[in-house]
Amino acid sequence: MSAYANFNIALYFTTRCIESMGTEEQYERNFRFFEKHLHCAKVYLETHRDDMDISAEKLTSLKRFFNDKGIAASGAITTTLMKTTKNKPLIDETGVYGSGGTIIGSEATPIEDGYKRACSMLCYTTKEDLDRLEQTVAMAASLFDEIIIDDFFFTNCTCASCMAAKGDRSWADFRLDLMTDVSENIVMRAAKAANPNVSMIIKFPDWYESYQETGYNPETQARLFDQVYTGTETRDTNHSAQSLPRYGSYSLMRWFENLKPGHNAGGWIDSLGSMPHISYFLEQAHLTLFAKGKELTLFCYSWLVDTVHIPALGFELERLDQVVGMAGQPVGIAVYEPFHARGDNHLYDHLGMAGIAFEPTHAFPDTSGLVFVTAASATDETIIGKLKNHLLKGGDICMTSGFLQKMQGKGVEELTSARYTDQKVCSNEFVSDGAAFSGYYWSGSSVLLPAIEYMSNAGDCLIALRKLNNCFPVLLRSKYGNGTVYTLTAPDDYAEWSRFPKEVLTTIRQYLMSDLKIYLECGGHVSIFLYDNDTFILDSFHDRQEKVKVHVDGSGRKLIDLRTGKSWNAAMAGARESVFEIPLQPFMYGMFRII
Repeated sequence: MSAYANFNIALYFTTRCIESMGTEEQYERNFRFFEKHLHCAKVYLETHRDDMDISAEKLTSLKRFFNDKGIAASGAITTTLMKTTKNKPLIDETGVYGSGGTIIGSEATPIEDGYKRACSMLCYTTKEDLDRLEQTVAMAASLFDEIIIDDFFFTNCTCASCMAAKGDRSWADFRLDLMTDVSENIVMRAAKAANPNVSMIIKFPDWYESYQETGYNPETQARLFDQVYTGTETRDTNHSAQSLPRYGSYSLMRWFENLKPGHNAGGWIDSLGSMPHISYFLEQAHLTLFAKGKELTLFCYSWLVDTVHIPALGFELERLDQVVGMAGQPVGIAVYEPFHARGDNHLYDHLGMAGIAFEPTHAFPDTSGLVFVTAASATDETIIGKLKNHLLKGGDICMTSGFLQKMQGKGVEELTSARYTDQKVCSNEFVSDGAAFSGYYWSGSSVLLPAIEYMSNAGDCLIALRKLNNCFPVLLRSKYGNGTVYTLTAPDDYAEWSRFPKEVLTTIRQYLMSDLKIYLECGGHVSIFLYDNDTFILDSFHDRQEKVKVHVDGSGRKLIDLRTGKSWNAAMAGARESVFEIPLQPFMYGMFRII
């Protein structure tokens, strides 16, 4: 039974973790570390990963061990194999490279010098691999009533068999169809045949922009599987090839919750790369639970046992439980991220770390408020018609320069005079505040933007980047029907949003978040998470203390710090707004109620 009121904690055991545990006495001794620091409601026990399978007898023994402690035990599968290849001349990659988890002690298999042993995805067009998958699923389902499939359930195979099956289709189209078929006719069929009551969970990775290229198909798989699970392990983005903005631990949870409401079983974090900055590990937990995750899975036992991560996390979870319990349902600017989309990858995650609140959705948003569209939104061939209808009803839209580029010549000219060009501008001087630009602001370093053309007096240039005798729009505003069209020019490197001067970021927030009746006055590396019960969370990604001004609609408002009970009066008050000054400690968050 969970000791937390608003979420559960689960601990994941890979096959390597299980193999390392030894006797039941060793189980007890090692697991005591986790029991000391946090309340674990569930464990996931893996049956297969890479070159290792765990016997039914051992899994049954472990299941009984945890059940006797009042801890639920579910099954898990990682659909990988191990392949050995000889190193090419002058390239020494000798070693064993598995897909996660570690063998502790002498059980690790040695590798011959000059050879590389690495995990490999299954080939889903060969009978041998499909038969093995079917047997693995059936075995797990015979033991467990709930099974999660780790996020290696994809294909990158380009063998002759896959090429023949692909035919003239693109790799993306072929793999989307292939993995849908495998999900339905191999995985789900085998699982339900072995155990009609089993609940099958598919864990989706955090690299959503690449789903279609590897066969992940949330459009079909979310329907086929009983539950989905969200990868929220964004880690340290400064030292990761994936370059996933940390805000993604929140936004992807929300996207999947909107895709399969009530059946997004939780979020999944790990400690990879976080030893120099343990706060990155804790942030993953914060953001997953800010998004109202029902369960937080910790990957994995052997990575976390006897580490500093668990005591720190246990301390944070007690506080997070209180915070999450006081938050309503998340709200934010509706951002349209359709299935199988590509373009402006993670742009709104970078803006999320620059103080704009988002609520991503797979379907065109049903809202009267502002809709945010990116190059990914242009995947929807009917998008212009949907935007027109939204504007005619009085709604507003914000299109990125990436959306403008993709839709140029495809109807976007109906909505705006802005045109994407092949020119670039690089500068650190920004201007704003009216036709004569009375506000001048400088960033610490230059940013590179695409040069957007627009027709004078067909709209307003609210912010521009200035270079010598020219000004290039950053935020444009124009009218269409009963609504407003904003065009936001994105830097070539989206991480540079947080380098923009605080006055520029504040102006962007002020216009885009008007419907939400709150915005921040500050620089980048601060996030705000909004809820439908007049509560919000401020979260700092800085390594130093920052002071944030919070602008709230209406005069005479107050804030209550829900963690301390402290009441905040407005530092400045006008006839239409109340402004609060809130100090934020590095890597810390605060939760407030507006009254």
